[in-house]
Amino acid sequence: MTIGDQIKQLRTAHNLTQQEFAEKVYISYQSVSNWERQRGHPTTAMMLTIIETFDLPLNFFMSQTTNPQNISEEALIFSAFYKAMSRCREEAPDIEIIQQISGLSTQRIQKLFPSYDDLVYAFINNIDQDIKIKVEERLSSNHSAISVFINDMAPLLYSKKEFLHILYTRPYIKNIWMQFIRSKYRSVLIKYLPDTAQNTLDTAYLTETLMTFISVWMSQPTPEPLATFQKRMASLSELMDIDQS
Repeated sequence: MTIGDQIKQLRTAHNLTQQEFAEKVYISYQSVSNWERQRGHPTTAMMLTIIETFDLPLNFFMSQTTNPQNISEEALIFSAFYKAMSRCREEAPDIEIIQQISGLSTQRIQKLFPSYDDLVYAFINNIDQDIKIKVEERLSSNHSAISVFINDMAPLLYSKKEFLHILYTRPYIKNIWMQFIRSKYRSVLIKYLPDTAQNTLDTAYLTETLMTFISVWMSQPTPEPLATFQKRMASLSELMDIDQS
């Protein structure tokens, strides 16, 4: 199923016209029409906006690849994309650079990822996948978001520091990544911390606080050691009188 098909299915499931759907995500109905007719493609940022607007899983637009060859080639493309971003600081790497690094043909890359935005969306989901699973698992049995953040999430982030440093320091992908994790933290907090979720301002403050700490940490040329960061967070949470029980 194409992204256009998914959007049409989502729209009809909510009994929305193309105009009504477009108004919900602040775009023109012509864009919706083009997507559904495969004449255009939503950007990564727009896919995330649709996900947040309709409260969908963050991997909603990802194809469910079961072919072992596809999985292997996707991993190769992700690795090449990371290496390309390492080389390209200010401008996004194009498909030619990714093709040269991966050794795959342009046609094969575009078959798996028809557009650059498809690749970006799949890449950030891939980076986040096991982090989200672990955080949700811990939050389901531990109601302190700060405790889970310090003791469970921080080690996972540190293990991916090379990838996250790229995401936080490349202007062409940073805002998309920030939008992605803002949607993730918001949905996770609402799901597992209903008391916090009842106050939208509390949820917004907590989400932005966590995002800021991670952004500063991972934006450093060499992120400070995990134990140092955990101590810093523990001290700050005590200073701010945030419950860690």
